[in-house]
Amino acid sequence: MPREILPGLHWFYEPGPDRTEMVTGDGDGPDWYDPDGEVYIPQCAYLFEGDDETLLFDTLSPASREEILSDVEAALDGRDLDYLVVSHPDVPHAGNATALLDAYPEAELVAPKYGNDHELYHLDDATHVGEGDSIDLGGYVLDFHEATFLDAPVSVWMTERTNDMLLPVDWLGYPHAEHEMLSFVDELDHDLDLGRLLQFHGRVLFWHQYVNVEKVQREIDWLVDHYDPEWILPAHGLVVREDPTEYMDLMKDVVAEINERDRIGILG
Repeated sequence: MPREILPGLHWFYEPGPDRTEMVTGDGDGPDWYDPDGEVYIPQCAYLFEGDDETLLFDTLSPASREEILSDVEAALDGRDLDYLVVSHPDVPHAGNATALLDAYPEAELVAPKYGNDHELYHLDDATHVGEGDSIDLGGYVLDFHEATFLDAPVSVWMTERTNDMLLPVDWLGYPHAEHEMLSFVDELDHDLDLGRLLQFHGRVLFWHQYVNVEKVQREIDWLVDHYDPEWILPAHGLVVREDPTEYMDLMKDVVAEINERDRIGILG
């Protein structure tokens, strides 16, 4: 179930398991919750079609293998896949890497240069990228960066230079209602607020409970100043195309709240 964000930029989406209990507990749930639907934490991948070459960032999980293979083929419309980038070796991100490489044997596997366990995940023969590395597809230019907030040491972030896009992988994820699937954040009926971001980060990036909050908040300020993106394309959230730095700033409150209340994201 893809959505074309810009000409030649496709958003592939997997809903993941129903997470209704995570946001409702014993009550009625937050304002954005629809009792007639389900709650998902999305799993996202992005296909960039440049004038010269193409690149897929992440692969979704094996649960959507047939869908991602079919959707990539349809989006490419006869073109080859030139690069397959795995942000980190976690099932929602790398679960279909082998299947995609089988379908596109000429594609170059690209993986983070960070960490030291590449051979455990069949990434030792990949092209390893990090800060200072880029791929120019013609029209779209992808730059790679050391991940600031991550859940695996073998991990990399990416930006798209010509449209000022930030792809922060697991950072800035959150649950959404079934009817909000594949919506831009500005299309939602309810704001993306602190509560949604807490539900995800308190569960997945739970190590925030141990950090020096002021130092992390300063790092977020640096990210805002350094990247200042026009778009945010998260791996586990909906695409942000309006006021993206507003949500990056909101993450300072998320870190403080997790540090105060511990693993809130797993509570009912």
